[in-house]
Amino acid sequence: MTSSLYPKVPLDKRPDFYKILSVAGLYTIISGMINGIAVVELTTPVGYTSGGCVNAGRFYAAGDMKQGSKVLAMCTLYYAGGILAGVWPKGCDGDLVFEGKTSPGMLLSSLLVLLGIWLKRHRERPTLAMQCWALSQGLMNATSSSFSAVPMRATHTAGGQTDAAMSLGKAFMNFLRGEVVPCQRKVYLNAICCAGMILGGLLAGKTQKKYGCVAALFPAGALAFSATILPRMIAPALTENGPIEEKKK
Repeated sequence: MTSSLYPKVPLDKRPDFYKILSVAGLYTIISGMINGIAVVELTTPVGYTSGGCVNAGRFYAAGDMKQGSKVLAMCTLYYAGGILAGVWPKGCDGDLVFEGKTSPGMLLSSLLVLLGIWLKRHRERPTLAMQCWALSQGLMNATSSSFSAVPMRATHTAGGQTDAAMSLGKAFMNFLRGEVVPCQRKVYLNAICCAGMILGGLLAGKTQKKYGCVAALFPAGALAFSATILPRMIAPALTENGPIEEKKK
């Protein structure tokens, strides 16, 4: 059950749409950086499982059971992040950041990134670091996907691209028929998320060359910021009858 100040209000009717775009952009920059660094430092992206499952199958086909099992374990830990969010819904509520409240789920995700850095740099355990980062990404994605207005899917853009593309296709047909073209906020949201991923990958490429796995301190810090300080910065002004933004809608 959501505790949102805007209960069951869909994305197209949210009065804080620009805040939503900003938060989604930040989340995807963070995830893009983590995955970009992971590709070089840990040999695989850790924020989505489609490619991981395909690669696990490829490794098994080549007889590399160790590598296949390592990648499959990464996919499993990403999945475990969603399970954790499911058993801890109050801590992984995607609405918290928009209500001015600390997000425990995102904060834990940040701490898992830090643990992964420590395991890779100081204990030379890249496989364990991979699992920590996968769990972190699974938790981050599950928390952002729990946002009541629309699932943000902070760690990958494929689902959002499909939604946006279908929305554009339907809008085009409405336009040809002379019918009302529906709101295209999902298209704008996905465009921001795609741009965030690209920027995150760019930043990962620049920082990883200089700092190695320690470069992940940047997205870990940004994630902690998004969980603690950012909610206070974007919290809606409240009256006894609800948020001012809602009254202006």
